[in-house]
Amino acid sequence: MKIILTTWGTTGDVQPFIALASGLIAAGHQVRLCTSEIYRQKVESVGAEFFAVGLPFNSEHFNRLMDRIIKIRNPFSSALVVAKEGILSGAKVWYDDCLKAMNGDFELSISHSADIPGQEAAIRSGLPNITVSYCPAFIKSIYAPPPPMPNWGLPISWFLWQMIGLAMWSKVDPLFNEFIHQVKGKPRRMIGFSGMYSTDLNLVAVSPAIVRPPPDLPTNHQFTGDWSLDEPSYQPPTDLLKFINNGPKPIVVTFGSMGGNQDPTSVIYSAIQRTNQRAIIQSGWGNLGYATQPHEDIFFVDYVPHSWLFQLAKMVIHHGGAGTTTAVCRAGVPSVVVPHLADQPYWGGVLHQRGVAPKPVHRRHLKVKNLAERIQEVLDNNQKFERAQQLGNAIRSENGVKTAIGLIENFAGNNSTDY
Repeated sequence: MKIILTTWGTTGDVQPFIALASGLIAAGHQVRLCTSEIYRQKVESVGAEFFAVGLPFNSEHFNRLMDRIIKIRNPFSSALVVAKEGILSGAKVWYDDCLKAMNGDFELSISHSADIPGQEAAIRSGLPNITVSYCPAFIKSIYAPPPPMPNWGLPISWFLWQMIGLAMWSKVDPLFNEFIHQVKGKPRRMIGFSGMYSTDLNLVAVSPAIVRPPPDLPTNHQFTGDWSLDEPSYQPPTDLLKFINNGPKPIVVTFGSMGGNQDPTSVIYSAIQRTNQRAIIQSGWGNLGYATQPHEDIFFVDYVPHSWLFQLAKMVIHHGGAGTTTAVCRAGVPSVVVPHLADQPYWGGVLHQRGVAPKPVHRRHLKVKNLAERIQEVLDNNQKFERAQQLGNAIRSENGVKTAIGLIENFAGNNSTDY
Protein backbone atom coordinates (compact mmCIF):
# COMPACT_ATOMS: atom_id res chain seq x y z
CA MET A 1 0.00 0.00 0.00
CA LYS A 2 0.84 3.68 -0.25
CA ILE A 3 0.17 5.09 3.19
CA ILE A 4 0.29 8.68 4.39
CA LEU A 5 0.92 9.51 8.05
CA THR A 6 0.20 12.86 9.70
CA THR A 7 1.22 13.74 13.22
CA TRP A 8 1.02 16.92 15.28
CA GLY A 9 3.05 17.63 18.40
CA THR A 10 6.50 17.42 19.93
CA THR A 11 9.11 14.65 19.86
CA GLY A 12 7.06 12.27 22.00
CA ASP A 13 4.20 12.55 19.51
CA VAL A 14 6.32 12.26 16.37
CA GLN A 15 8.85 9.58 17.28
CA PRO A 16 6.31 6.71 17.56
CA PHE A 17 5.07 7.62 14.07
CA ILE A 18 8.64 7.33 12.81
CA ALA A 19 8.85 3.88 14.43
CA LEU A 20 5.58 2.92 12.73
CA ALA A 21 6.82 4.27 9.39
CA SER A 22 9.98 2.19 9.73
CA GLY A 23 7.95 -0.94 10.44
CA LEU A 24 5.56 -0.31 7.55
CA ILE A 25 8.47 0.15 5.15
CA ALA A 26 10.06 -3.10 6.37
CA ALA A 27 6.70 -4.80 5.70
CA GLY A 28 6.83 -3.63 2.08
CA HIS A 29 4.62 -0.53 2.16
CA GLN A 30 5.41 2.94 0.81
CA VAL A 31 5.15 5.68 3.43
CA ARG A 32 4.97 9.46 3.40
CA LEU A 33 5.09 11.14 6.81
CA CYS A 34 3.75 14.68 7.26
CA THR A 35 4.87 16.72 10.24
CA SER A 36 6.92 19.77 11.23
CA GLU A 37 10.09 20.56 9.28
CA ILE A 38 12.24 20.12 12.40
CA TYR A 39 11.77 16.32 12.17
CA ARG A 40 12.83 15.95 8.52
CA GLN A 41 16.17 14.28 9.22
CA LYS A 42 14.71 11.73 11.66
CA VAL A 43 11.92 10.80 9.24
CA GLU A 44 14.21 10.42 6.26
CA SER A 45 16.70 8.36 8.32
CA VAL A 46 14.23 5.42 8.37
CA GLY A 47 13.60 5.61 4.63
CA ALA A 48 10.20 7.31 4.73
CA GLU A 49 9.31 10.19 2.41
CA PHE A 50 9.04 13.42 4.36
CA PHE A 51 6.51 16.18 3.68
CA ALA A 52 6.74 19.37 5.76
CA VAL A 53 3.42 20.75 7.02
CA GLY A 54 2.44 23.67 9.22
CA LEU A 55 4.03 26.92 10.25
CA PRO A 56 7.76 26.97 11.10
CA PHE A 57 8.57 26.15 14.72
CA ASN A 58 9.01 29.33 16.79
CA SER A 59 10.93 28.62 20.00
CA GLU A 60 10.19 32.04 21.56
CA HIS A 61 6.44 31.61 21.08
CA PHE A 62 6.65 28.04 22.38
CA ASN A 63 8.49 29.08 25.54
CA ARG A 64 6.02 31.90 26.25
CA LEU A 65 3.16 29.45 25.79
CA MET A 66 4.79 26.96 28.16
CA ASP A 67 5.22 29.66 30.81
CA ARG A 68 1.49 30.43 30.58
CA ILE A 69 0.35 26.81 30.69
CA ILE A 70 2.54 25.77 33.64
CA LYS A 71 0.93 28.49 35.81
CA ILE A 72 -2.65 27.38 35.06
CA ARG A 73 -4.05 25.25 37.87
CA ASN A 74 -7.26 24.16 36.16
CA PRO A 75 -6.43 21.30 33.72
CA PHE A 76 -9.46 22.09 31.55
CA SER A 77 -8.33 25.71 31.17
CA SER A 78 -4.83 24.47 30.37
CA ALA A 79 -6.23 22.20 27.66
CA LEU A 80 -8.14 25.12 26.14
CA VAL A 81 -4.91 27.11 25.82
CA VAL A 82 -3.20 24.13 24.13
CA ALA A 83 -6.14 23.83 21.74
CA LYS A 84 -6.28 27.53 20.87
CA GLU A 85 -2.58 28.34 20.76
CA GLY A 86 -1.10 24.97 19.88
CA ILE A 87 -3.44 23.24 17.43
CA LEU A 88 -5.88 25.81 16.09
CA SER A 89 -3.60 28.84 15.69
CA GLY A 90 -2.06 27.32 12.56
CA ALA A 91 -4.75 24.77 11.72
CA LYS A 92 -5.67 26.11 8.25
CA VAL A 93 -2.05 26.12 7.07
CA TRP A 94 -1.58 22.59 8.45
CA TYR A 95 -4.77 21.41 6.73
CA ASP A 96 -3.82 22.97 3.38
CA ASP A 97 -0.35 21.42 3.53
CA CYS A 98 -1.76 17.97 4.39
CA LEU A 99 -4.25 18.29 1.55
CA LYS A 100 -1.36 18.91 -0.86
CA ALA A 101 0.57 15.98 0.59
CA MET A 102 -2.41 13.66 0.02
CA ASN A 103 -2.66 14.58 -3.65
CA GLY A 104 -1.68 11.22 -5.16
CA ASP A 105 -2.66 7.60 -5.22
CA PHE A 106 -2.57 6.97 -1.48
CA GLU A 107 -4.80 4.20 -0.20
CA LEU A 108 -4.84 4.92 3.51
CA SER A 109 -4.12 7.71 6.00
CA ILE A 110 -3.06 7.36 9.64
CA SER A 111 -3.32 10.46 11.86
CA HIS A 112 -2.47 11.48 15.41
CA SER A 113 -5.74 11.71 17.36
CA ALA A 114 -5.02 15.38 18.18
CA ASP A 115 -4.23 16.17 14.53
CA ILE A 116 -7.74 17.31 13.64
CA PRO A 117 -6.49 19.29 10.59
CA GLY A 118 -4.71 16.21 9.24
CA GLN A 119 -7.78 14.06 9.84
CA GLU A 120 -10.02 16.57 8.06
CA ALA A 121 -7.61 16.64 5.10
CA ALA A 122 -7.86 12.83 4.87
CA ILE A 123 -11.66 12.99 4.94
CA ARG A 124 -11.66 15.68 2.26
CA SER A 125 -9.29 13.52 0.17
CA GLY A 126 -11.60 10.51 0.48
CA LEU A 127 -9.02 8.39 2.28
CA PRO A 128 -9.88 5.79 4.93
CA ASN A 129 -8.49 7.21 8.15
CA ILE A 130 -7.03 5.44 11.17
CA THR A 131 -6.16 7.47 14.27
CA VAL A 132 -3.42 6.91 16.84
CA SER A 133 -3.55 7.83 20.52
CA TYR A 134 -1.07 7.62 23.37
CA CYS A 135 -3.28 8.15 26.43
CA PRO A 136 -6.09 5.68 27.23
CA ALA A 137 -7.42 8.03 29.91
CA PHE A 138 -9.04 10.11 27.15
CA ILE A 139 -11.12 7.11 26.00
CA LYS A 140 -14.42 7.15 27.88
CA SER A 141 -14.76 4.29 30.35
CA ILE A 142 -17.16 3.89 33.23
CA TYR A 143 -14.30 2.23 35.14
CA ALA A 144 -12.22 5.41 35.25
CA PRO A 145 -13.14 9.10 35.47
CA PRO A 146 -11.86 11.72 33.02
CA PRO A 147 -8.34 12.79 34.01
CA PRO A 148 -7.09 14.07 36.35
CA MET A 149 -10.02 13.21 38.65
CA PRO A 150 -9.49 10.45 41.26
CA ASN A 151 -11.47 7.24 40.90
CA TRP A 152 -14.33 7.28 43.43
CA GLY A 153 -16.30 4.43 41.86
CA LEU A 154 -18.57 3.77 38.90
CA PRO A 155 -21.48 6.15 39.72
CA ILE A 156 -19.14 9.10 40.28
CA SER A 157 -17.18 8.29 37.13
CA TRP A 158 -20.41 8.18 35.12
CA PHE A 159 -21.44 11.57 36.52
CA LEU A 160 -18.03 13.13 35.82
CA TRP A 161 -18.14 11.93 32.21
CA GLN A 162 -21.52 13.63 31.85
CA MET A 163 -20.03 16.83 33.22
CA ILE A 164 -16.99 16.70 30.94
CA GLY A 165 -19.30 16.06 28.01
CA LEU A 166 -21.22 19.24 28.83
CA ALA A 167 -17.98 21.21 29.17
CA MET A 168 -16.72 19.89 25.83
CA TRP A 169 -20.01 20.71 24.11
CA SER A 170 -20.01 24.29 25.43
CA LYS A 171 -16.30 25.22 25.35
CA VAL A 172 -14.17 22.92 23.17
CA ASP A 173 -16.41 21.73 20.34
CA PRO A 174 -17.25 25.27 19.15
CA LEU A 175 -13.53 26.10 18.84
CA PHE A 176 -12.74 23.12 16.63
CA ASN A 177 -16.02 23.15 14.74
CA GLU A 178 -15.37 26.73 13.66
CA PHE A 179 -12.23 25.45 11.91
CA ILE A 180 -13.99 22.31 10.61
CA HIS A 181 -16.77 24.48 9.15
CA GLN A 182 -14.11 26.65 7.48
CA VAL A 183 -12.78 23.59 5.61
CA LYS A 184 -16.32 22.34 4.84
CA GLY A 185 -16.14 19.34 7.16
CA LYS A 186 -18.87 17.77 9.30
CA PRO A 187 -19.17 19.05 12.91
CA ARG A 188 -17.88 16.82 15.67
CA ARG A 189 -18.83 16.28 19.31
CA MET A 190 -16.65 15.62 22.35
CA ILE A 191 -13.48 16.75 20.55
CA GLY A 192 -10.64 16.02 22.94
CA PHE A 193 -12.26 12.73 23.87
CA SER A 194 -14.41 10.50 21.59
CA GLY A 195 -14.66 13.15 18.86
CA MET A 196 -10.97 12.96 17.97
CA TYR A 197 -10.86 9.24 17.22
CA SER A 198 -11.61 7.34 14.03
CA THR A 199 -14.89 5.49 14.46
CA ASP A 200 -13.38 2.64 12.42
CA LEU A 201 -10.00 2.09 14.11
CA ASN A 202 -7.98 3.93 16.72
CA LEU A 203 -4.62 2.37 17.56
CA VAL A 204 -3.73 2.88 21.23
CA ALA A 205 0.09 2.85 21.17
CA VAL A 206 0.38 2.00 24.87
CA SER A 207 1.69 -1.10 26.57
CA PRO A 208 -1.09 -3.04 28.33
CA ALA A 209 1.60 -3.89 30.89
CA ILE A 210 1.50 -0.24 31.98
CA VAL A 211 -2.23 0.42 31.56
CA ARG A 212 -4.68 -2.47 31.26
CA PRO A 213 -7.46 -1.95 28.69
CA PRO A 214 -10.78 -1.29 30.49
CA PRO A 215 -13.50 -3.96 30.23
CA ASP A 216 -15.81 -1.56 28.38
CA LEU A 217 -13.24 -0.47 25.77
CA PRO A 218 -15.15 0.38 22.55
CA THR A 219 -14.35 -1.98 19.68
CA ASN A 220 -12.82 0.75 17.49
CA HIS A 221 -9.98 1.13 20.05
CA GLN A 222 -7.19 -1.46 19.94
CA PHE A 223 -4.20 -1.56 22.27
CA THR A 224 -1.06 -2.47 20.36
CA GLY A 225 1.79 -2.02 22.82
CA ASP A 226 4.21 0.88 22.54
CA TRP A 227 5.97 1.95 19.34
CA SER A 228 9.63 2.33 20.25
CA LEU A 229 12.18 3.66 17.79
CA ASP A 230 15.48 1.81 17.94
CA GLU A 231 18.58 3.76 16.96
CA PRO A 232 21.25 1.04 16.72
CA SER A 233 23.70 3.26 14.85
CA TYR A 234 23.94 5.76 17.73
CA GLN A 235 27.52 6.37 18.90
CA PRO A 236 27.74 8.07 22.32
CA PRO A 237 30.34 10.80 22.86
CA THR A 238 33.56 9.63 24.50
CA ASP A 239 33.23 12.04 27.43
CA LEU A 240 29.71 10.76 28.18
CA LEU A 241 30.93 7.14 28.21
CA LYS A 242 33.80 8.15 30.46
CA PHE A 243 31.43 9.81 32.95
CA ILE A 244 29.11 6.78 33.01
CA ASN A 245 31.98 4.35 33.57
CA ASN A 246 33.74 6.41 36.25
CA GLY A 247 31.29 5.89 39.08
CA PRO A 248 27.97 4.47 40.30
CA LYS A 249 24.93 4.52 38.04
CA PRO A 250 23.71 8.10 37.58
CA ILE A 251 20.25 9.56 37.80
CA VAL A 252 19.08 10.77 34.40
CA VAL A 253 17.06 14.00 34.21
CA THR A 254 15.05 14.91 31.13
CA PHE A 255 12.08 17.20 30.59
CA GLY A 256 12.07 16.45 26.87
CA SER A 257 10.17 19.00 24.82
CA MET A 258 8.98 20.93 27.86
CA GLY A 259 10.38 24.43 27.45
CA GLY A 260 9.65 27.75 29.12
CA ASN A 261 11.71 30.68 30.30
CA GLN A 262 11.77 29.64 33.97
CA ASP A 263 14.85 27.42 34.20
CA PRO A 264 14.50 24.71 36.90
CA THR A 265 18.15 23.58 36.59
CA SER A 266 19.25 25.10 39.91
CA VAL A 267 16.48 23.23 41.75
CA ILE A 268 17.38 19.94 40.06
CA TYR A 269 21.10 20.54 40.60
CA SER A 270 20.66 21.20 44.33
CA ALA A 271 18.33 18.24 44.86
CA ILE A 272 20.80 15.88 43.17
CA GLN A 273 23.63 17.17 45.36
CA ARG A 274 21.50 16.95 48.51
CA THR A 275 20.97 13.21 47.87
CA ASN A 276 24.68 12.65 47.07
CA GLN A 277 23.98 11.24 43.62
CA ARG A 278 25.62 11.49 40.22
CA ALA A 279 23.43 12.70 37.37
CA ILE A 280 23.17 13.16 33.62
CA ILE A 281 20.94 16.10 32.71
CA GLN A 282 19.59 16.36 29.17
CA SER A 283 19.13 19.92 27.99
CA GLY A 284 15.97 19.31 25.95
CA TRP A 285 13.89 22.17 24.57
CA GLY A 286 14.13 23.95 27.93
CA ASN A 287 17.95 24.16 27.66
CA LEU A 288 18.47 22.68 31.13
CA GLY A 289 21.94 23.45 32.41
CA TYR A 290 22.63 26.05 29.74
CA ALA A 291 24.03 28.58 32.24
CA THR A 292 25.15 26.16 34.96
CA GLN A 293 28.73 25.67 36.10
CA PRO A 294 30.07 22.15 35.48
CA HIS A 295 30.43 19.71 38.36
CA GLU A 296 32.35 16.45 38.56
CA ASP A 297 29.23 14.48 39.50
CA ILE A 298 26.79 16.11 37.06
CA PHE A 299 27.09 15.77 33.30
CA PHE A 300 25.08 17.85 30.82
CA VAL A 301 24.18 16.45 27.39
CA ASP A 302 22.07 17.41 24.41
CA TYR A 303 20.30 14.69 22.43
CA VAL A 304 20.92 11.08 23.49
CA PRO A 305 18.41 8.33 22.51
CA HIS A 306 16.36 7.35 25.53
CA SER A 307 16.51 3.71 24.49
CA TRP A 308 20.30 3.84 24.97
CA LEU A 309 20.56 6.19 27.95
CA PHE A 310 17.78 5.05 30.29
CA GLN A 311 19.03 1.46 30.55
CA LEU A 312 22.21 2.85 32.14
CA ALA A 313 20.35 4.99 34.69
CA LYS A 314 19.65 4.39 38.35
CA MET A 315 16.33 6.23 37.98
CA VAL A 316 14.90 8.88 35.65
CA ILE A 317 13.45 12.25 36.66
CA HIS A 318 11.11 13.26 33.84
CA HIS A 319 8.01 15.23 32.87
CA GLY A 320 5.68 12.26 32.38
CA GLY A 321 5.14 12.55 28.64
CA ALA A 322 3.67 9.38 27.14
CA GLY A 323 6.80 8.61 25.09
CA THR A 324 9.28 9.26 27.89
CA THR A 325 7.15 7.34 30.39
CA THR A 326 7.13 4.31 28.11
CA ALA A 327 10.88 4.56 27.49
CA VAL A 328 11.61 4.65 31.23
CA CYS A 329 9.32 1.70 31.90
CA ARG A 330 10.83 -0.25 28.99
CA ALA A 331 14.30 0.34 30.47
CA GLY A 332 13.13 -1.19 33.75
CA VAL A 333 14.09 1.70 36.04
CA PRO A 334 12.04 3.76 38.54
CA SER A 335 10.81 7.30 37.92
CA VAL A 336 10.34 10.63 39.65
CA VAL A 337 7.68 12.46 37.64
CA VAL A 338 7.43 16.26 37.38
CA PRO A 339 4.31 16.87 35.22
CA HIS A 340 3.98 20.12 33.29
CA LEU A 341 0.70 19.83 31.34
CA ALA A 342 -1.87 17.75 29.42
CA ASP A 343 -1.73 13.98 30.12
CA GLN A 344 1.47 14.17 32.17
CA PRO A 345 -0.24 14.26 35.62
CA TYR A 346 -2.14 11.13 34.53
CA TRP A 347 1.06 9.25 33.67
CA GLY A 348 2.67 10.38 36.92
CA GLY A 349 -0.32 8.96 38.78
CA VAL A 350 -0.17 5.68 36.83
CA LEU A 351 3.51 5.13 37.68
CA HIS A 352 2.83 5.95 41.34
CA GLN A 353 -0.03 3.43 41.42
CA ARG A 354 2.17 0.80 39.77
CA GLY A 355 4.72 1.26 42.56
CA VAL A 356 7.57 2.40 40.30
CA ALA A 357 7.51 6.10 41.26
CA PRO A 358 6.68 8.30 44.26
CA LYS A 359 3.76 10.69 44.14
CA PRO A 360 4.37 13.18 41.28
CA VAL A 361 5.20 16.82 41.97
CA HIS A 362 3.87 19.36 39.46
CA ARG A 363 6.37 21.64 37.76
CA ARG A 364 4.89 24.78 39.34
CA HIS A 365 5.41 23.25 42.83
CA LEU A 366 8.95 21.98 42.18
CA LYS A 367 11.34 22.81 45.05
CA VAL A 368 14.70 21.45 46.14
CA LYS A 369 13.16 19.88 49.24
CA ASN A 370 10.28 18.00 47.60
CA LEU A 371 12.41 16.79 44.68
CA ALA A 372 15.18 15.57 47.00
CA GLU A 373 12.59 13.78 49.16
CA ARG A 374 11.21 11.93 46.14
CA ILE A 375 14.66 10.93 44.95
CA GLN A 376 15.46 9.60 48.42
CA GLU A 377 12.13 7.76 48.58
CA VAL A 378 13.10 5.81 45.48
CA LEU A 379 16.64 5.16 46.71
CA ASP A 380 15.30 3.77 50.00
CA ASN A 381 12.73 1.42 48.44
CA ASN A 382 14.06 -1.72 46.75
CA GLN A 383 10.53 -2.71 45.77
CA LYS A 384 10.37 0.19 43.32
CA PHE A 385 13.47 -1.13 41.57
CA GLU A 386 12.13 -4.70 41.51
CA ARG A 387 8.72 -3.64 40.16
CA ALA A 388 10.36 -1.47 37.54
CA GLN A 389 12.47 -4.42 36.35
CA GLN A 390 9.38 -6.65 36.15
CA LEU A 391 7.51 -3.99 34.19
CA GLY A 392 10.44 -3.56 31.81
CA ASN A 393 10.61 -7.30 31.14
CA ALA A 394 6.89 -7.36 30.30
CA ILE A 395 7.09 -4.40 27.91
CA ARG A 396 10.18 -5.70 26.12
CA SER A 397 8.33 -8.94 25.37
CA GLU A 398 5.80 -6.99 23.26
CA ASN A 399 6.10 -5.85 19.66
CA GLY A 400 3.69 -2.94 19.40
CA VAL A 401 4.67 -1.91 15.87
CA LYS A 402 4.17 -5.45 14.54
CA THR A 403 0.76 -5.67 16.22
CA ALA A 404 -0.21 -2.27 14.79
CA ILE A 405 0.84 -3.25 11.27
CA GLY A 406 -1.31 -6.39 11.49
CA LEU A 407 -4.33 -4.30 12.49
CA ILE A 408 -3.61 -1.74 9.75
CA GLU A 409 -3.32 -4.40 7.04
CA ASN A 410 -6.46 -6.14 8.24
CA PHE A 411 -8.34 -2.82 8.22
CA ALA A 412 -7.12 -2.05 4.70
CA GLY A 413 -8.10 -5.51 3.50
CA ASN A 414 -11.62 -5.03 4.79
CA ASN A 415 -11.96 -1.57 3.22
CA SER A 416 -10.47 -2.05 -0.23
CA THR A 417 -11.20 -4.44 -3.07
CA ASP A 418 -7.78 -3.67 -4.55
CA TYR A 419 -5.62 -4.63 -1.57
